[in-house]
Amino acid sequence: MKSLRWRYTRLPSQVEDALSGEEDKEEEEEKEEATTSAPAPVPEGPVAPQLAGASQVLGASEMSQLSLHLPPRVTGYSWRLAFCTSRDGFSLRSLYRQMEGQSGPVLLVLRDQDGQMFGAFSSSALRLSKGFYGTGETFLFSFSPQLKVFKWTGSNSFFVKGDLDSLMMGCGSGRFGLWLDGDLYRGGSHPCATFNNEVLARQEQFCISEVEAWVLS
Repeated sequence: MKSLRWRYTRLPSQVEDALSGEEDKEEEEEKEEATTSAPAPVPEGPVAPQLAGASQVLGASEMSQLSLHLPPRVTGYSWRLAFCTSRDGFSLRSLYRQMEGQSGPVLLVLRDQDGQMFGAFSSSALRLSKGFYGTGETFLFSFSPQLKVFKWTGSNSFFVKGDLDSLMMGCGSGRFGLWLDGDLYRGGSHPCATFNNEVLARQEQFCISEVEAWVLS
C-alpha cells in the first residue's frame, strides 16, 4: 500500500487579502482614469479645396462647406476655374466652349443681383444635349444664408439638359430646379421633383450678376 502524502497550501491572511484587494482596486481606478481622461477625437472640420483660379462668388468658407457634400470619388480633387462671366463674357455658348474636352464633374456657382449665392453640382461636364444627362450625384444648393443642399430624390432622372438657348437642371411638372438663359443674364428656380428643392434665389425669376464653372479633377 502506498503511503498517503499530504500537501499543505498556505492560505492568505485577511491582511494580505485586504492589501491585494486594494491593489486591484487601485489598478481598476487607474484604468478608469486613463479611459475617462483620454481626450475624445476631434472631428475634422471642412477643408478648403485646392484652387486653380480665384472665385468672385464664393469665399473659402462656402467652398469648404460645399466640399463636404461632394461625392466621395472627388475627395482631394483640385478645383479649376474653367469659366467665369467676368473673364469669358455672358454667353452660354462660351460656357459650352470652355467645357469642350472636359469630362467633369463641374460645380456651377452663381450670384444674382440680389446678392444671393446658389448653384449646382453636375456629375459630368456641361454640354449641348438632345435630352437630359447626368447621374444621381447631381445636386442643387443655396446659401440663404446657411448652406442648403438638395440631393436627388430618385423620382426621375432629369438632371441636366443644355441647348443653345438655356441650361436646365432638375425638372418636374414642366418646371426646372434651375435654368439659365442663353445670355447668362436671366434665370429661374422652381421646386422640382428631381431634387425636391426650394427656390434657390429670393425670387423664382432673377437676374444674374456672376457665373462660374469649376471643373473638379
